[in-house]
Amino acid sequence: MYLETIANSAASAADVFNTFRTAEGREEFKKIAKILRAKEAETDALAHTLYEELDKTFVAPIDREDLHALTHALDDILDNMDSAAEQIYLFKLPGLTDSMREMIRIQCEAVHEVVKCVHELPDLGKYDQIRVHIIHVNALENEGDKVYRKALEALFDNMIDPIELIRQKEILDALESAIDSCEHLVNLIRSVVVKNG
Repeated sequence: MYLETIANSAASAADVFNTFRTAEGREEFKKIAKILRAKEAETDALAHTLYEELDKTFVAPIDREDLHALTHALDDILDNMDSAAEQIYLFKLPGLTDSMREMIRIQCEAVHEVVKCVHELPDLGKYDQIRVHIIHVNALENEGDKVYRKALEALFDNMIDPIELIRQKEILDALESAIDSCEHLVNLIRSVVVKNG
């Protein structure tokens, strides 16, 4: 199933994204961003293939519109990780803050939970198993929100240089969007399962 292949690509990209947690310096950031850009392009190609196949065939048990929406949401996860990686590199940060590292960890864990959901989708009768992963992603998104709010509060309490404040806030925003995209996908999965279950 193409959706599972795209999900596996997302998991692989999340593992690359997670290497930002131990990376130091702009050159390492650049290498990671470059690998992520290639993963994102690979996933785009898979998504286009899935769209073409959907236009030609009928797929059960999930209808075309839902598969389109799920594919688009999976692609958004990759796009958001790619965007965050590009900002980390382009904004020339000397290093990541502890909050940024924590948000990257949360993102990686959330993507792996998303992948588990996608792999359960062919059997819509497994809603209880799917629900466990959905709840986990929702909890991770809540955890990410807490880290994000605490990081913003610290940033505005302690930051003197306005340029540095803007750089860090933009990256925190991008990381928060990446985590949110995982929750968006599992919410879609919940709707699809309820609709078709």
